[in-house]
Amino acid sequence: MTCRTCRGPTPVGLARCYQCDLARRQAGALLADAVAPIGYAVRGGPLAGDLWRYKADHAGAAESAARLRGMLAGYLRDHGQSLWTAAGMASAPGVAAVVPSGRGRPGGHPLTGLVRSCVDVPLVGLSLAPAGVAHRRGVDPGWLRVDGVVAGAMAAGAGAGADAVVAGADVLVVDDTWVSGGSAQSAAVALKLAGARRVAIIVIGRHVNPGDPRSAGLVAELRQPGGGTPARQAR
Repeated sequence: MTCRTCRGPTPVGLARCYQCDLARRQAGALLADAVAPIGYAVRGGPLAGDLWRYKADHAGAAESAARLRGMLAGYLRDHGQSLWTAAGMASAPGVAAVVPSGRGRPGGHPLTGLVRSCVDVPLVGLSLAPAGVAHRRGVDPGWLRVDGVVAGAMAAGAGAGADAVVAGADVLVVDDTWVSGGSAQSAAVALKLAGARRVAIIVIGRHVNPGDPRSAGLVAELRQPGGGTPARQAR
C-alpha cells in the first residue's frame, strides 16, 4: 500500500501515511492540490546518492545534477499535463517556486538552476520567515514567506511584489527530496496564503528508508524487475 498523497509506504487499510494525514488536519485546503514524486530515493541507492551529491562540493556533482535535470525535464514532458489536470489547472502553471533549504544554506539553492533549465515561467522566491526560524513538525504556515519574481525567461515583471505575481496564479512547486513532506507542503500553504489559485508539487525523490519495517513491502517491490515508480502508482 502506498500513500494517496506522497506514494510513500502506508499501513494496510489507510489511504494516507501518518505525515500526510497530519498535514491534512493541520492545513486542509491550503495544501497542494496534487503531489507527484518522480522516483523513489531509497537510502543508499543511486537516486539518493545523486540527491546528496548534486548540492555538495564533491566530484560527480555536475553529473548528478545532469541526471536530476533529465528526470525533471522528462517528467514534465511525459506527465506534466496529467499533473496539471489532477491539480485542477486548465493548463500548465504560469509561475514556479523552489522549496528552500530548511538549514538556510548560504547562496542560491542548486535546485533553482535545475528548475530554471526546465520551465520557462517566472520563478518566485521563497525564504525563511523570519530568517533562520526553526521549522516545526508537519506543515508550518509561518515558516516561509513568498518574495517577488527572482528569475525566469518570461519574468517581464521581475522585481514585482509577491501579491502581484502569485495572486490568482497556478503555481508549480519543486522540491528535491520528500521525507515527511512538511517543507514542500509549507511552501504550498505560503503560496496559497499569498493568493495562488492552485498549487502542484513535483518532488524528484520520495525518500524511502529500507531499514524501516513499514517500508519492507515497498522496498521489496522496488527490487523486483520493473519495480513500481510513483508515476505508475499515481491515482
